[in-house]
Amino acid sequence: MFALLKRKNKRNAKIHFSDEQLKNFKELKRRLCNPPVLHLPDFKQPMHLRTDASKFAVGGVLFQVVDGVERPIAYTSRKMKSAELNYPTQQQELLAIVHALAAFRIYCLDKPPIIETDHNSLEGLFTQKMANRRLARWYDILAEYQPVFSYLPGAKNGIADALSRRPDLQPETKFFHDLSVTSYDDTSFSLAISEVSGDSELISRIKKSYKKDRGIQAILAAIKKRKSNSKPKRERQQHKKYRCYSEANGLLWYQTPVDDAQRIVVPNDVKLRQTIISECHDTNYGDHPGAECTYLKLARHWYWSKMLKSIQKFIADCEPCRRNKPRLTKPPGLLEPLSIPDERWRSISMDFITDLPRTKRDVDSIWVVVDRLTKRCHFVPTTKNVNAEGVARLFIDNIWKLHGMPANIVSDRDRKFVSAFWQHVFKSIGTMLSMTVAHRAQGDGQTERMNRTLEGYLRCFVGPLQDDWDVHLANAEFAANSTVNSSTKLAPFEADLGYIPLNPLQLASEQLESVPTSRRAAEFHERQAAILLRCREALAQAQERMRDVYDQNRVEQVFEVCDKVYLSTQHLDPKHSGLPNSTKFGPKWIGPYSVVRKIHNHAYELNIQAGNKLHPVFNTASLKPYKEPTRLSRPSDVILADGSIGQIVKALRGKRTRKRRTQ
Repeated sequence: MFALLKRKNKRNAKIHFSDEQLKNFKELKRRLCNPPVLHLPDFKQPMHLRTDASKFAVGGVLFQVVDGVERPIAYTSRKMKSAELNYPTQQQELLAIVHALAAFRIYCLDKPPIIETDHNSLEGLFTQKMANRRLARWYDILAEYQPVFSYLPGAKNGIADALSRRPDLQPETKFFHDLSVTSYDDTSFSLAISEVSGDSELISRIKKSYKKDRGIQAILAAIKKRKSNSKPKRERQQHKKYRCYSEANGLLWYQTPVDDAQRIVVPNDVKLRQTIISECHDTNYGDHPGAECTYLKLARHWYWSKMLKSIQKFIADCEPCRRNKPRLTKPPGLLEPLSIPDERWRSISMDFITDLPRTKRDVDSIWVVVDRLTKRCHFVPTTKNVNAEGVARLFIDNIWKLHGMPANIVSDRDRKFVSAFWQHVFKSIGTMLSMTVAHRAQGDGQTERMNRTLEGYLRCFVGPLQDDWDVHLANAEFAANSTVNSSTKLAPFEADLGYIPLNPLQLASEQLESVPTSRRAAEFHERQAAILLRCREALAQAQERMRDVYDQNRVEQVFEVCDKVYLSTQHLDPKHSGLPNSTKFGPKWIGPYSVVRKIHNHAYELNIQAGNKLHPVFNTASLKPYKEPTRLSRPSDVILADGSIGQIVKALRGKRTRKRRTQ
């Protein structure tokens, strides 16, 4: 229409309008002055919804077909959220549909809309298995509209595609994840090829490897044929996928129109690719970055097929990364609760609260003892430097005289309980002492929780000098045993004694009932048996609830005997582990060590060297599997017991005997 009018803009052109030019001029004015308006919806006719999703946004158009012409009713588009950018392609396409249905809800509720999409797999959407809760929510939304899916080739989905690629919605950050394009012209390769020195050893290796790579040879052949203008049309289409490649200075280059960077194509040579990745990742200026950072650094200058996947495989096999990088996945070890006791005070747990302000009675610690079934507790003041004999005397004076000897005691690896005296005392009377794994407070979570409760109580009632906390221990013990426990749903006094002792407030309002003694005794025995059963059932339910919550953020990790593992240095004392004095720059993991014995699924005994003063049993959260390296890397330094760097003994060349000793 404008072509005929454009001729009048030429210099020295005579202004004379023919009938056809005058008609085009009037039509052009009419279109400029009367922009097209949206079509009013006809709710008797079906609605058509055309959607699409790009890498950063979704878009859709609602229209109706009137006399064979598509009449748009409304448009919509929005930018994806940060989490939505990580959705798979199918879910991003489905996100566009859900968004468009929500935007055009009033138009699509009357009749099932016809959804046209260029993603063919969505046609059988309702026959597919739900993969997660997000899809389940989207299925519920789609079920309300009962849509009919229709496949539309991508070339015909121009409007929705344009809405999903609005420039104002496009993020400013550029990524190199998708380096292929669907269409471009030859002007994309008009930039000059940067000069590369042919004397470089790496460049020479690349050029030699070109001759052995059949894929590279096919691309170079296609480039030569592309320079010839006499090739047939079929051959041009066959080599269209190679048009993003060019050849200069004896090297093959890869470039796309989305950015100006040109990358050297690396042939299919595993050692050569590992050399390039190692130079970027393992060197002092490489910093051992992660897979994505390494990929972004290499993608500026190098290119090969499935580049990110090969980088991930290389870094997964990096020994320094395994030793020095923290674990970023879910911590291993599912919840495995202790067995529920059968009777009261048959199994107890104990712990110490130390380093408290010293009181006038010359005590600075609290010994906490809790019955694992009824949750009844005792708080005994003591000193931090009490020895094993002193703890045994405290046990006899405060626990034995009230409840007898328990069959099982749960404690941490305190020096008082590890001592030979304490072990001998309980072994002689037939009591089993169960100790938790080192640095694993969760193993005795019941006592740890009681410690926090006691500290909170004392914090509210101690004086300004904080030297009278031992005076409040009796009231704290009575309050803790009178409060309903969240696990048993009973007060510890009621679960243990069958009743809650009166406090001054209850004593003032207590009305004594005249109940026969025989009847009262029978009811007491029945109540005690019912309370015992109720406690065990409530504890079992509480353990199941804790297991469900705890296991949500945990993964199972099981080792077998002779498996090799790394050991975390998070809780290791440098003096005992042979590490340098400061662990700030020390390795995160040491080893490998072999599993000698499997205590249970969460505790393993390792073959720790005799020079390290460490208990050999560790929780699975402090371990991670060792993987034999498949590529050559610089061996880690050997740290001796005095902190100096030693050498690895490769072989014994000989021996001799001096003073009846073999050297």
